[in-house]
Amino acid sequence: MYAYQEQESQQTLAQALQEYHAVHPGLSQARDMSPKAAFFFRCHDTVHVVFGCGVELDDEAVVKIASLLGTTAGLGVLNGYALHESLDIYRQLRVVDVLRAIGQAVVIVPRTVIRCLSQRGRWPWSDHEQYLDVSLQAIRQQFGIKVVRGEPPRGQ
Repeated sequence: MYAYQEQESQQTLAQALQEYHAVHPGLSQARDMSPKAAFFFRCHDTVHVVFGCGVELDDEAVVKIASLLGTTAGLGVLNGYALHESLDIYRQLRVVDVLRAIGQAVVIVPRTVIRCLSQRGRWPWSDHEQYLDVSLQAIRQQFGIKVVRGEPPRGQ
């Protein structure tokens, strides 16, 4: 587990984004992308960090749900997943990994939906620069965000 994935991480959002890109080299930053895709992936990567997600397929499912239900993007985020740069990523997935992720989705999807609906506020999808110098702990406390590997809500 990386520091940005700890619920009480003291890293600023900027530091956490640096760590995320350092431990996951070759992600969206390295590809030639349209301005629309570059913007989408910058916001998408920030959701990975704020919600404490890695890059495994089950974490990607959490990021998609969190982007839809836990950020200000709402359904508009689906436009980013339809960009050709996103579709290129999907084409590289192995069938066995997709099947494994589907099996894990039985637990992950309902838990993520409940957590997103329990947040105190929606994370600002495209207006997050104002939080770059704020600790992840403070951000998560302000918005009521529980990291992906954190304990499930009571009663779950």
